[in-house]
Amino acid sequence: MIPFLRMRLAAGAVLPWAVTGLLSWSAATAATPTSPPPPTIEQLFGLPQVRQPRVSPDGRRIAFLFPHEKKLALGVFDRSSGESNMVLRGEDESIFSFFWKGPERIVFLADVAGNESFFIGATDLTGRKVLRLAESQRLEDNLVGTFATIVDELRADPARIVVAGYFTDNVENALYLGGSAVVTRLNVQNRARSTVFEFRDSDRTVRLVADNTGALRVRGRLVGREILWEHRPNDGDSFREIARHAYHGYQEDWQPLAFAADNVTLWMISRQRHDQGALFAYNTKTGQLGEPLFVPPAGELDDDLVTTPDRKRLLGIAYETDRRHYHWFDADRAALMAKLENTFAGSEVRITSQSDDQNVKLIWVAHDREPGTYFVLDEKAGSLALFKRSRNLDPAQLQPRRPIQYQARDGVTIHGYLTLPAGATGRRVPLVVHPHGGPFGVRDSWGFDADAQFLASRGYAVLQPNYRGSGGYGRAFLDKGRHQWGRAMQDDLSDGVKWAIAEGLADPARVAIYGASYGGYATLAGLTLTPELYCCGVNYVGASDLEITFKHRGDDAYIKPGDFNYQTEWVGPSADYRAATSPINLVERIRVPTLHAYGEKDPRVKIDHWTRLEAQLKKHGKPYESVAQRKQGHGFRDEKASVGFYGQLDEFLATHLAPAGQVKIGREKVIEMPAAPGAGQPK
Repeated sequence: MIPFLRMRLAAGAVLPWAVTGLLSWSAATAATPTSPPPPTIEQLFGLPQVRQPRVSPDGRRIAFLFPHEKKLALGVFDRSSGESNMVLRGEDESIFSFFWKGPERIVFLADVAGNESFFIGATDLTGRKVLRLAESQRLEDNLVGTFATIVDELRADPARIVVAGYFTDNVENALYLGGSAVVTRLNVQNRARSTVFEFRDSDRTVRLVADNTGALRVRGRLVGREILWEHRPNDGDSFREIARHAYHGYQEDWQPLAFAADNVTLWMISRQRHDQGALFAYNTKTGQLGEPLFVPPAGELDDDLVTTPDRKRLLGIAYETDRRHYHWFDADRAALMAKLENTFAGSEVRITSQSDDQNVKLIWVAHDREPGTYFVLDEKAGSLALFKRSRNLDPAQLQPRRPIQYQARDGVTIHGYLTLPAGATGRRVPLVVHPHGGPFGVRDSWGFDADAQFLASRGYAVLQPNYRGSGGYGRAFLDKGRHQWGRAMQDDLSDGVKWAIAEGLADPARVAIYGASYGGYATLAGLTLTPELYCCGVNYVGASDLEITFKHRGDDAYIKPGDFNYQTEWVGPSADYRAATSPINLVERIRVPTLHAYGEKDPRVKIDHWTRLEAQLKKHGKPYESVAQRKQGHGFRDEKASVGFYGQLDEFLATHLAPAGQVKIGREKVIEMPAAPGAGQPK
């Protein structure tokens, strides 16, 4: 049976949060004269005090997630009374995200054991009227039930959303074998469904776009090695082809974003003429693409499209270089953002939510030493007031993350970020290379990074390279990562270590590598392919065998001969090629202690990656530590599990990568040792 999400009402529970006056703010002057103690693991990796706040359509309330009993619960803040009340909490699961449906109802998603298939529910503001809309898919049992993914929230429709998935009429006993997937308009008040499309068994759909009425207008369908884009004017009409191109796997030639209010104009990103992407308005009636609305001057276009709530006006779009920027089409929005950015100098400022009349806006303000503070802007009242900080951290405890770049061995420029510990000027310090996950199309960005701040607060420099294959630098740069797992992508990390040593920043005898997901693979690859570079390594949910690495929960297992195959297109063209850089085959090369962490419910990197790797570590007598969490997935979302992992990481690095002048004895006592003459000085 599916372990249904159990919600308990905490009606009337008042949270000690209220809007207060605007704080004086300056990112540049946040430091205090005295040095505070470093942040604790709980401060950095515990659940945030407030997450994803959203203004109600009428502007009267703000819904938000907050920690309760080590999980995230749903609360609502009333702007007029200044009180906050808990609406829902899960006994076993955290509420993952939510959105408003009208001023009195909220749709929410809850995480079930980290399997990335979310329970969908709807509730009134008392928490007494909860509807179960879709359950979590139980992948390990190969069973299909009432589960779905959200295609469109339909903000203009107070009752319905568009979802794609499998449905049964008996929600409380939702397991059955077989069945057809459908796209349907789903009423969040009474579960009524209106099916608008039924998938054929042969369909391999990669993108669905609904218009503002919930009609399914555009789909992208994978046919062999091509993606076929199709459009239809209404639900009952047949789809007709409007474009096709070779399927790339990442950053496709076409990237539909949303329909304008006229339900004819489709805002989309195209990369057919611009490597970094360009924004277009495609007329679905005439088939005209026209000239680009915006091409970023540098970096790469983001899919963060900014419109009015009713989608009648296009306001702006984001793009990213070493920092995030916006191009504004609307003069009023541009003027408002200029004022906010001047008020919060040096910070990144975003409007994350607004009322339907656009008078009430939630402003998110953050920078590399501030994880995020929310302010309520009431333009009609002319007020800007503090709502809540996401974490109780003092910027004076933290260190700047500065953009850097260096040349890889083949001349390719690699960008990234460097965080130095306090007092690092003029001396070599231990270095942690921290590659991001993904790997393709993902990147590290400027701003607050809990891992970087954690490591820097413990005395380590942190290098985060955006190696080839990363997003943010155009598709040509992304393509340079094709078939380069353990090869040129890994060389970019190795060359980053050599750059940091040549710059006099890193102690060559004290370099570690630590990463999650693909970063975990890169850790294992670094320890087996370049074992001379590192004194220890930490692998967090990393792939150990490229032969059993699949995208999207193993979808590649269902491809037909001649179809696009992620494994052969992006990882390696043949089994022998992949085996050559699969760490599982190279464990005997590891020279140093390692730490490994995995979730047994991980749908991306199956636990088999760890069980087989551990057998090889034992076979070759390699020293290692490990943690395997039974109820966690691809990364530990549970606060206890997450804090526990970072506590183990802290001890592991203190033992094997101690800062200069310290020798770790056991796991409890740090003995200060005099540094050798000249130790820690640049050569």
